[in-house]
Amino acid sequence: MKPVSVAFLWHLHQPLYRLRGERTAVMPWVRLHAIRSYYDMVRLLDEFPAVQVTMNLVPTLIEQIRAYEAGGSDLFWDAGAVPAEDLDEEQRIFLFDHFFSAQDARMIGSLPRYAELLARRRRARRAHGPKDAWKEFTDADFRDLQALFDLAWFGFKALEDFPALAALARGGQAYTQENIREIHAVEREILRRLLPLYRDAATRRQIEISTSPYAHPILPLLIDSDAARESLPEAPLPQRFRAPEDARAQVEEALDLVERELGVRPRGLWPSEGSLSQETAELLAACGVAWAASDDGVLRESVLDEPADHRRPWLPAGPARAPWLIFRDHDLSDRIGFTYARLDPEAAAADFLGAVVQRAGEGEDRGGILLIALDGENPWEHYPRAGADFLRILYGSLLKTPSVACRSVSSALSEGPAPGTIRRLRAGSWIDASLATWIGGPEKNRAWSVLGRTRAAVGAALKDTTLPGDRRREAWASLRAAEGSDWFWWLDAQFSSIYRPQFDALFRGHLRQVYEALGRDLPDELNWPIRSPERRSDEAIAETSAWLLPEIDGFEGSLFEWLGAVRLAWSSLSAPGAMQRAVRPVESLWFGFSEEGEFLLRLDPARHAEAPGFARFGIDLSFRVAGQTRQLLVDLDDRGDLRL
Repeated sequence: MKPVSVAFLWHLHQPLYRLRGERTAVMPWVRLHAIRSYYDMVRLLDEFPAVQVTMNLVPTLIEQIRAYEAGGSDLFWDAGAVPAEDLDEEQRIFLFDHFFSAQDARMIGSLPRYAELLARRRRARRAHGPKDAWKEFTDADFRDLQALFDLAWFGFKALEDFPALAALARGGQAYTQENIREIHAVEREILRRLLPLYRDAATRRQIEISTSPYAHPILPLLIDSDAARESLPEAPLPQRFRAPEDARAQVEEALDLVERELGVRPRGLWPSEGSLSQETAELLAACGVAWAASDDGVLRESVLDEPADHRRPWLPAGPARAPWLIFRDHDLSDRIGFTYARLDPEAAAADFLGAVVQRAGEGEDRGGILLIALDGENPWEHYPRAGADFLRILYGSLLKTPSVACRSVSSALSEGPAPGTIRRLRAGSWIDASLATWIGGPEKNRAWSVLGRTRAAVGAALKDTTLPGDRRREAWASLRAAEGSDWFWWLDAQFSSIYRPQFDALFRGHLRQVYEALGRDLPDELNWPIRSPERRSDEAIAETSAWLLPEIDGFEGSLFEWLGAVRLAWSSLSAPGAMQRAVRPVESLWFGFSEEGEFLLRLDPARHAEAPGFARFGIDLSFRVAGQTRQLLVDLDDRGDLRL
């Protein structure tokens, strides 16, 4: 019996945080993930030379790493380099508000002084309110905060490879300006090493490098936004957007950049967010892509000649039968992404290995494939020691199991079973096998409309050979960036982020630069947020974007349990000035409907409260049904349970 091929595909991606021509990025996440996950994931492979994996590097990430190599910076890095005694009020507020952007338990909690500063910030905000709380920090506090924020983000391999860095982390407090310069120097060195490490690993064939479309757009929607109707037939959609030529350019330019920067032309593609459609598969075939990956949910929703089995490759029917399609094991991928961080590393690795062996035993004697595809960056913020123990035990256990082989995707396909045939590939992604995460909500639809109007206004100019080539290339680079998926992910309350205004501003900034490059007048709509700040919440909650199917157990097992629900923050629920932030009873309220017609309501207690305080808290719900108002009144006890 052939061993089952476990094909890890680690997806490394960040959107373009730096506007064209600017030296300083608005957000720090390329740098911070580089010194953590991107460095850890490739350096760890030196310890396991028999392990093969696939690293999916997105061109906008590579582009930004190169910008740091060339001396670029970001707003956070610049603020962290200012001597504490020279900080002005605005800079102190910035540090106080943003230099705790790290996972509480694993990252902040692992550095006692950092945890102490976070606790003091919470107390200061309760005592003085958010406007004046920063005044509680001394110069020494701010200097420690500058050092600890970056130290918390370093991964386990950085701490092992740079002993002086580990010593600074153990020191914990009373940092000097020289210490901060040392920390920043290590960051520069890691950023300098990073791409050569991936190139070397590819040269020795320990990693296969795949990629995604250049700026990480959702290809089915870029080709035709009405593709969303295949899974969301009743969803409100924006005016139809169609730019298949842009989709092709995003793919071809991605392949070209990776070949130029890393010395190998990718054979495979992880379409952004695993999003595929019949038209997308045909486009990838035209671009010479040998394989593409998505989620097993997309496979199950497609029209097949035989039962859906994600342990084998598949080919779309039609004259252009390439690329081969491989579908990830959703359950196993999500266990690593969302579940195992809470378990003991040995127990987590044993659970994964047991599931792999079980799946291998269920198949025929044909050497099946288990694609494990997920972020190679975000999960490790939640694991002890940035995932060091789990990953080492996981790779080591797999190598000791004769029925398992760790292979790259291309190697697994060459050793795998014969492909099945897909008669019709349904448009969808790794999230709920649909495209609802990026279209269908009011803000998302407005963003598509703004993008569409920009595309219509400049489309002819992009092809006008009478215009200077450099101006056309600059305009396309900015339009390409604005077509990325991340802006649509963060533009509404579907996912919570304090940085939503920055994502909004970056999206519109890229679009503004399209007009500027071509010497066109800017439309007024690009001067205003996609979601206007003065807009009241009751104007934005008419639609939910998907049926909900959460497990009602008091926990959020994964962020997808409430995907599609309407989320209202406390600031939207309370009248201005009615209650100070420090004593709000809940962080947010979520609601939506199940497919069976159940009304589902979720209350999140205040995030930093000493204990959930639901005493004397009640809910008054009013429903309009067939022209009549029906009211439901409930009281909660201290635990948040219904008072009977």
